[in-house]
Amino acid sequence: MLKDSIELFNLKKSVTDLPLFLSTIQAGFPSPADDYLEEILSLDDICISNAASTFLGRVKGSSLKDITIYEGDILVIDKSLKPNNRDLVVCAIDGEFNAKILHRDRKGIRLMSANSSFEPIIINELTDFRIWGVVTFVIQNIKNRSNDWHY
Repeated sequence: MLKDSIELFNLKKSVTDLPLFLSTIQAGFPSPADDYLEEILSLDDICISNAASTFLGRVKGSSLKDITIYEGDILVIDKSLKPNNRDLVVCAIDGEFNAKILHRDRKGIRLMSANSSFEPIIINELTDFRIWGVVTFVIQNIKNRSNDWHY
């Protein structure tokens, strides 16, 4: 069975404020009149709703590649959120952290990968299993991924 894991980190409050532009960023022709700042934001304002229960995790492996989450990406994980069906969650499975898509139905709980090379993980009464947190954001460095874009 192919395995992936998550490397976890405590969250440190950001000390960098970044400008937020008044207009949205168009994927078409830019307007030079839209260079006005609306406010200053911290990434904490965008990505974190409950700092005391938020952690970061670095993805290891390729089990989420079909939802464009790759090795080295950073997951923002909130432990205070109730996991819903189809949420991306970080789970402790037999003592190892994994990020999987939660699937609950009448048959029980399955943890799904977003890569057809990985089989679903079926949770049964003998599995040492705990949902540790819900993934709310993904931080990616896309600068060196342009070779993956086929345009």
